Formats: sequence, structure tokens, C-alpha cells
Amino acid sequence: MLDPSISPKTVQRYLLPAEKCVVAVRRHWSILIRPGAAALGAAVLALAMAWYFPEENAVVHLALWPAVVAAVLWLTWHVLVWRHDYFFVTDRRVIVAHGVLTRHVLMVPLGEVSELKFQRSLSGRILGHGTLLLESDVTEDALKDVQYVPWPDTIYVRMCDLLFDAKG
Repeated sequence: MLDPSISPKTVQRYLLPAEKCVVAVRRHWSILIRPGAAALGAAVLALAMAWYFPEENAVVHLALWPAVVAAVLWLTWHVLVWRHDYFFVTDRRVIVAHGVLTRHVLMVPLGEVSELKFQRSLSGRILGHGTLLLESDVTEDALKDVQYVPWPDTIYVRMCDLLFDAKG
């Protein structure tokens, strides 16, 4: 399960020489729904205010455009964060890499994972995402629950297959 939008060069950056990547995905696009709705709401509100207030009220009209630009920049930032947020599973490790300005890479060896679960809310079932829950003695907080994972049931089965091979 390799996301075709992730370049092989990006995947190779995080792999050891003899390691094979089994899963490489970004967080599900639905993580952008809330920021997108907020930015759209701010733009609609600004347009409604521009329509409601007469053009003679220049103060209101001048204040609206910076608010719209700020909303668009805020949404752009969230899209950038999403584009640089990866979840990798290799034949040896589970890796989460995120961050735009400062890169954070967290990993746990597959042999250290003692329990693996996944959850899907109603919205997750409708949109196609879920949360993977990893239990381990060495698991960092960011790796305990990896939210907005696309195809969580397929990734769960692949990870279970790797876990049983690693322990077996």
C-alpha cells in the first residue's frame, strides 16, 4: 500500500539500506475539512459584510481583505502540514514523519509493538479513515494513536501480518 503521490525519493529518505517499505501513506485528506470549512466560512462572512456595508464605509472594506488573506494563508499552512505528514510501515519499523519547518521523525521497531488496534468512527467509515493504536513499552505519544490513517483496515491487516512474522 504505497501512496502514488509520495515520491520514492521521499520514502527512501527514511529507510535503512536493507529495509523494505510496505506502507507509505499521508494522513487522510479529511483532516483538512475543519480548516477548509473555517477558511471558507471566514471568506463567506467577509463577502457578506462587503455586500452589506455600503462602499462609503471604507474602514470595513479595508479590514475585510486582510481577514480573507489571513484565512487563505491559514488554510495553506494546514495543507502544507498535511503534505509533509507521512506514515510508513517497513518490514522492521513503524515510522511517523511530520513537520514543515522542523522535521520530526518518530519510530518504533516492529518487534517492540505488543498490541495493535484500530478504530473507525462513523465519519471515518463514511470518509475512509481511522485511527491506529500501537501499544509498546517504548512507544512515543505521537505513535500511540495515529489518527486519520487512510484504509485503516487494510493497513491493520498488513501490519498484523508483519508483526506475526517478526514475532513468529
